[in-house]
Amino acid sequence: MRSSGSGLAVVGLLLLAACSPKLPEPESAGAQLYAQRCNTCHRVYAPASLKFEMWKIQVQRMQGEMARRGVPPLTESEQTTVLDYLKRHSG
Repeated sequence: MRSSGSGLAVVGLLLLAACSPKLPEPESAGAQLYAQRCNTCHRVYAPASLKFEMWKIQVQRMQGEMARRGVPPLTESEQTTVLDYLKRHSG
């Protein structure tokens, strides 16, 4: 019985890992900030999943959502860093 529980835990972890894309330039400030700030409320999406124009809309929309939830929104500098990163890697 104990081994089947361990097996389920491993399968669950593998499924979670499959849902989180590997970010391009994972060591860059943009990737780290994107992962850190966005992953607090939802999974991060692959930058290539959207065109840059859509990313700009999403980042702006999330600013309002963060404020609504009492989470500090991105500073201007953070927005610039995240948007520059998303622009480099958008679809």
